[in-house]
Amino acid sequence: MVRLVYSRVVLRRVNPPSPQFFPGANEAFSRDVTGPCGIFRSVLRRVAAGALLALAATRPAGAGEPLSAWLDSMGSAAQALDAGDGARALAAATRARAALPAGDPGARARLAAGLAAERVGRGAHAALEIRAAIPFLPDPARPFALEHLASSLAVSGHPGAAAAALAEAAALSAAPERSRLALAEARALSAAGLPGAAARAAGPLADSGDPAAALVRANALRALGDPRAAESYRALWVDRAGEPEGEDAGAALAAIGAPAPSTADRLARAERLLAGARPGLAVRELDEADRGGAPTARALLLRAVALLQLGRPAEAEVIARALADPPSGPEARAAQWVLARAAARQGRLEEAAERYRRVAAERPVVPGLAPAQQAELPEEASYLAAWLWYDAGQFAKAVPRLARFAREHPSSKRALDARWFQAWATFRAGPPAQARRAFAALAADGPLPLRPAALYWEGRVASSPARAAALYAAAAREGADGWYGLLASARLAEMGLSPPRPPPLPPGSPAPAPSDARIATSLALAGELLGLGARDDALGVLRRLSASPSARAAAAPLAELAAAAGDAEIPFRMARDHLGVTRRTERWAYPEAFRASVLPATSSLGVDPMLALAVMRRESAFRTGVRSGAAAEGLLQLRPETAERVAALFGLPGPPAGALADPVSSVPLGVAYLGLLGGRFPLAPALLAAYNAGPGRAAAWSERLRGTPVDEWVEDVPYRETRQYVRAVAADWAHYRRLAGEPPPPIDPSAPVPAAPSGVAF
Repeated sequence: MVRLVYSRVVLRRVNPPSPQFFPGANEAFSRDVTGPCGIFRSVLRRVAAGALLALAATRPAGAGEPLSAWLDSMGSAAQALDAGDGARALAAATRARAALPAGDPGARARLAAGLAAERVGRGAHAALEIRAAIPFLPDPARPFALEHLASSLAVSGHPGAAAAALAEAAALSAAPERSRLALAEARALSAAGLPGAAARAAGPLADSGDPAAALVRANALRALGDPRAAESYRALWVDRAGEPEGEDAGAALAAIGAPAPSTADRLARAERLLAGARPGLAVRELDEADRGGAPTARALLLRAVALLQLGRPAEAEVIARALADPPSGPEARAAQWVLARAAARQGRLEEAAERYRRVAAERPVVPGLAPAQQAELPEEASYLAAWLWYDAGQFAKAVPRLARFAREHPSSKRALDARWFQAWATFRAGPPAQARRAFAALAADGPLPLRPAALYWEGRVASSPARAAALYAAAAREGADGWYGLLASARLAEMGLSPPRPPPLPPGSPAPAPSDARIATSLALAGELLGLGARDDALGVLRRLSASPSARAAAAPLAELAAAAGDAEIPFRMARDHLGVTRRTERWAYPEAFRASVLPATSSLGVDPMLALAVMRRESAFRTGVRSGAAAEGLLQLRPETAERVAALFGLPGPPAGALADPVSSVPLGVAYLGLLGGRFPLAPALLAAYNAGPGRAAAWSERLRGTPVDEWVEDVPYRETRQYVRAVAADWAHYRRLAGEPPPPIDPSAPVPAAPSGVAF
């Protein structure tokens, strides 16, 4: 009987859940991934069946030993390639080719040998092997092989031939692979010294708005001596301000000695920088624009917006007051928004509310706002005119204003906030009877997202313990694994009562076979690549598919294949965005991610690994290279300067530039920072608030609200984003602990929050 050793490679990549995280889950996980409907099993069947059919065509009946040797060698090659050991992979693939040199088995062995030779820098050898394999490969694998053929040709000094291979690969591919390969072809043509062909290849992509293709075309035009190059660079420098292509275009403009940018260009660039939350760079552009003469009204308005973003409202106000007088024209109307924000930040509430009402009525266009902010500006201004009274602690004034906003804007995305803060302000301002009525009304007719909160807080002000227990039980049922369900369960436990068990998740269903041929082709290609040990290439295919308009139709098989490859990000996004949480998708929605980095770090630093995973889930959604607008990086979203200080304090290796995208570097530093904050903020909600908003702010809140019970303290956190963050991460932490068979997180809603002692302040 033939030993299907090749299958061990794929199945070893399944990476089943660790019993330390999810006890008893391994059997179910294996059944999900490799069961009759599992796409990975179909991949294995294709590999084995192809090899068996090839053997039947080339060997006498009963000749099983060459196939066994081929399978064993290909399995070893795939494992070695996945581990980054190109030399061992090349030796194993060479043995596989010797065992079965012809047809499909020989082609697969040659492709594996070519990938391994490419890994060890033997470009000519890689090109030879891959070129020989291509005619015999299955259709989904040919574009991939052609792309690696192009890479091998490029490094061995044949960029023109590389471009031809990429053109062939693009012709065989569907979007989005075709666009990516076409861009690579244009770059190869440019490297081959064929700028005219490069410009033509990049043109359609550049015209569709691809900034990378626009830069390639501009570079090609420059090489041709075409005067349109300068204009192309200038457009990129303005439209892609702050992005890599825009900065490269700016450097090219300087290199070719182009005339200095016009004032209009600098103002347009400053506006885009502000929309991207880069006010410091915007101010530099505005300073340069001012050198050309007296600033225009638009330039002054942009500077005022930049000063607001920089946290300098008094300076912004001086500029905006001059613009708002006389009160006519678009800049004067937009200046009202600046003045409203400046007044609110400086505590002049009556003035701020009146100006916000004017903004809501006049609907100004404020340069420097992102498109989504501009679209929401009138409604947001109307909401802020009511909410700022709550924010200032003037609850009696806030209640009627918030009620009016909710009444007048029932479909606004802020309507839920208004209804909640109206009830909460009633709790803070009035006697318990009024608060009971407010929460009861919200629980009775409020939308589902608000009901657990309303039930919990109605329980907190209930007139009897029995009534409180009934309300807590209802909040626990409706809140399930959410923040208010967690608080309600803890309150019931304090009363000696058992909280209700969370309702069972729906079972879900196996991943259906994709009906779209393009989706099936991408999934088949990813399966072929995983079988070869080319895991990064396979995940690249799956990530591009997951970001395409076809993602919803492909969500289940895409998640299953990515999870089988050991990836956490793609299954998480598919479950979150398209599939929902079921018994089948629960481990995708709450993955045991990067355990090789998480477990050692949490164990050595005394941090709950489930807390680290919950923070990771909210901070990065398991994307290793994500970077926030505040320059935070990596899975746990640390700023580089924070990472350096943590490394120095704990004696950990400091991260070199860009290293926070690597979990090996970023996870220990993020976990160490959690531990550091835990020393200053022993109560978990305060710790999470410090992680999100910074320890200085969390310490100030703890001082101002010292002695406040945890549940009230979280509601009184001034930052909406931080309140939501604390609730969400605590709920995720509870979910992870439940999956691991652990008790709920140690969050006591009645514990008084102490003033934070001195400690970490960065």
